[in-house]
Amino acid sequence: MSKIDIKNISKDELIKELVRIGEKPYRATQVFRWLYKSLVTSFDDMTDLNKELREKLKQEFYITKIVSLDSKRSFSDGTTKYLLKLEDSHTIESVLLPEDERTTLCLSSQVGCKFGCSFCASAPFGFVRNLKASEILDEVIFMKTHNKDRQITNIVFMGIGEPLDNYNNVMRAIRILNDEDAFKIGARKITISTCGVIPGIMKLVDEKLQIELSVSLHSPDDKIRSTLVPANKRYPLNDLIAACKEYTRLTKRVITFEYVLIKRVNASEGDAFKVAKLLTGMICKVNIISYNQIKAKGYEAPSTAEVKNFFRTLKSRAVNVMLRKSKGEDIDAGCGQLRISKL
Repeated sequence: MSKIDIKNISKDELIKELVRIGEKPYRATQVFRWLYKSLVTSFDDMTDLNKELREKLKQEFYITKIVSLDSKRSFSDGTTKYLLKLEDSHTIESVLLPEDERTTLCLSSQVGCKFGCSFCASAPFGFVRNLKASEILDEVIFMKTHNKDRQITNIVFMGIGEPLDNYNNVMRAIRILNDEDAFKIGARKITISTCGVIPGIMKLVDEKLQIELSVSLHSPDDKIRSTLVPANKRYPLNDLIAACKEYTRLTKRVITFEYVLIKRVNASEGDAFKVAKLLTGMICKVNIISYNQIKAKGYEAPSTAEVKNFFRTLKSRAVNVMLRKSKGEDIDAGCGQLRISKL
């Protein structure tokens, strides 16, 4: 019988497995705390468990590990990007974003991505596989272990991959991130970002978790958005906006629309007016951010004046809009850039 990946199962599932091997249910809480609070990588280090139980755990389970191949730290804002190697030698990226008392981890959910957004550095090498829940948690464990001076406050699934295309594993990881005996990160501090996978958005309604939802908009025009975000051909704007309105109606949660401003593509005053019209009547906010230059993509960031004009135009149409500053530009911190430099 093959061993069970212990970080790939929930606490309730661990309880069942421990009862199966003749142990008390409360032992699951102890194991969880060792794995996710003490961050141990060996059952031998779980010193408040008796030796017999530790031997049973070694026979029944294994603990995954993740290693760093490279890292870059921004001198300007402290953003740190890690290139991490999984146990099958595939690679992913994770990013630590410090800001005053807040520390956000940006996590990958897949090895590669099948959605091929034209401005993203993750696209050229295509999709390999989904990450297991344990591998997603390993990203968090690695960054906590290597940044002990920072208290992790927020999680965003905005790294490599489409989280709603790996729905079950992402949600399994989120429930452990939220568990009080694990990382105890509040659901409202966890954000899932999607390019617009409508079935996944509607599944989130039934989760009864107050996680944040972020949707990549990037253009109010179907043709242009289909070029930037090919998923738009399958989930066109009218359908996506209708699904988002239904999501907000059923959950009473505010959706955030992400909008990357690209010169001569989607950053005109006319584009801003169309965005305002598209979102009329919806409980939402819009985050606009200037394009983070990626070599060989052929896109350019707009001027500061263009960005400010786009912002003012949305504001004048009563859109709840925020202007975000791109993090880690001096280390090419855009999604996939460190991985692509190695591949």
